[in-house]
Amino acid sequence: MKRIFIIASIATIAVACNNASNGTDAEDTLALDTDTIPVASTTPDFTEGDVIKRDGQLVVYTNAEWVAVDKDIVLDNGVIIKPNGEVIDKNGNKVVLEEGERVTRTGIFFDRAGAAIENAWDATKRGVGNAADATGDAVEKGYDATKRGVEKAADATKDAAQDVGQAVKKGAQKVGDKAREVKEDIEN
Repeated sequence: MKRIFIIASIATIAVACNNASNGTDAEDTLALDTDTIPVASTTPDFTEGDVIKRDGQLVVYTNAEWVAVDKDIVLDNGVIIKPNGEVIDKNGNKVVLEEGERVTRTGIFFDRAGAAIENAWDATKRGVGNAADATGDAVEKGYDATKRGVEKAADATKDAAQDVGQAVKKGAQKVGDKAREVKEDIEN
């Protein structure tokens, strides 16, 4: 009786497991519907007249597409953007757009990450000032290093010349001594 009960239990479990596995379809698994998941846009919304430097070329957003800039563009605030990426304001201040930087039709500047630049002209002045300071420091350090190198070379040359002079003096003295010996041998 125990055997029949065990066999019946095993058969019941096997049938139950089989039914459970057959009832699971691919549709029963957890699937994400990517059409309903909100995704944050990482690209900014571009508007008519935006200018950006992409792949080394200046382009303007016109009629929902990017078009290469081939002539000066005058923005709403009077700022002029040249095809080479140079931006000039009414006062003659100049900024050169770097790769990925953007200017809107109204003259608002954005960096590569899409963050607005409050005052591009002042930022450029600070950048140029920092670059000038760094260049000056580098030139000064280069001058000092060159001066030390020349001094070391001069000292090494002087030491080498003294060593050569001593060697020549010793050699001349040996030649003189040998000449005296030969003379004495001939006279004797």
